[in-house]
Amino acid sequence: MKGVQPPDPASRTKSWWASILAGQIDDPHPIYGADVDVTFKRGMLHLTGELPSESDRKELLKEARDYVGHGIDDIDAKRLTVAKRKEKPGILDQTLIAAFPNRHVAEYASRYLVKSRRVEPKLLEIVDSHQPEKARQLLPAEFLGDVQKAFDAGEAVVILTVDETSAFKARELLDEETRSLWTIGTPPVPVAGKRA
Repeated sequence: MKGVQPPDPASRTKSWWASILAGQIDDPHPIYGADVDVTFKRGMLHLTGELPSESDRKELLKEARDYVGHGIDDIDAKRLTVAKRKEKPGILDQTLIAAFPNRHVAEYASRYLVKSRRVEPKLLEIVDSHQPEKARQLLPAEFLGDVQKAFDAGEAVVILTVDETSAFKARELLDEETRSLWTIGTPPVPVAGKRA
């Protein structure tokens, strides 16, 4: 897998819209996945679902508007909403640890998370058996046993710290979309310089 780059998000998005115009509405959006549903009736594109932010909603609508007059007559986005966050971002951070068969797969998965799925890490490191000291510097002691087992098996580990409000989605992506061998989360901790 060395040297393999994830597909450019813009080209993946254009391909997805081309498949929508061709009637293949069951494929998930390349960035928002199953969070967005599409139906197409009599020239009207209906977008439904829940997106993480207003900027994501605006971006999706901008993408759709590019096709008005080119297979789409109009867009109905009344049921395309923005998720209401109960938690306040910027208070807690959470670190996720995910194992992959080797460094190249771990690098690919990391690029996918950041470039295609737009995860915004505060820390993103890939460590393998050549860097046990780095793992000790970045992780609480109680998680080092799992990491050492991965190293002993020749695996690489992605260490990803995100705002705690984004941790569930990031973990889901690691588990389901990048198909990590295993993923665990450390307990949330206060953001440096803040009290929980």
